[in-house]
Amino acid sequence: MLKSATGLSTRARRPARQPGGFSLIELLVVIVILAIIIGMTVLSMGTLRVGDTAEKEARRLTALLELVAEEALIQGRDYGVEFFEDGYQFLSWDPDSGLWSVVSDEAALRRRTLPGDLRVALAVEGREVVVEAEDRRNRREAEIVPQVAVFSSGEFTPFELFLVTDLISNAWILRGRIQGDLELVEPEGFR
Repeated sequence: MLKSATGLSTRARRPARQPGGFSLIELLVVIVILAIIIGMTVLSMGTLRVGDTAEKEARRLTALLELVAEEALIQGRDYGVEFFEDGYQFLSWDPDSGLWSVVSDEAALRRRTLPGDLRVALAVEGREVVVEAEDRRNRREAEIVPQVAVFSSGEFTPFELFLVTDLISNAWILRGRIQGDLELVEPEGFR
């Protein structure tokens, strides 16, 4: 081994080993993974709250009725909604035959069945309407009549629709006014 005039070795010294630790990259990767896990947990807990099914269906129906009102204005055609205890379907008026028929040519307006224990209660023009337990598929065309009409002018038959899970006080309420306005009211104490 060669030594310099000062008596020190000329060979490069190896740095002393640092105690084991994590690099900055490793720490960032762990933080990102934790953030993803926490985000997924928060999102899944937010979707499990009570009333979410009713809220989702109420918002879907509101959006579909707004779509139908726009279609009615654009096409100059009258539409209707027939409600059942566990769902609803959209109808269109045929002026040539003078009959209502089920809308089957538009996927967005297909018959909808409400999930689980969600039920419909309906009041039209201030009067409660008896909603059938199920649609009678084998009925004649003359027997198909909507409870709520959406006119080509964009106006609605005035109605109040309650999406109920257990108590009527916990229901989501969708109100349609004659001017074509829709109002969605959430249950008391929902938020």
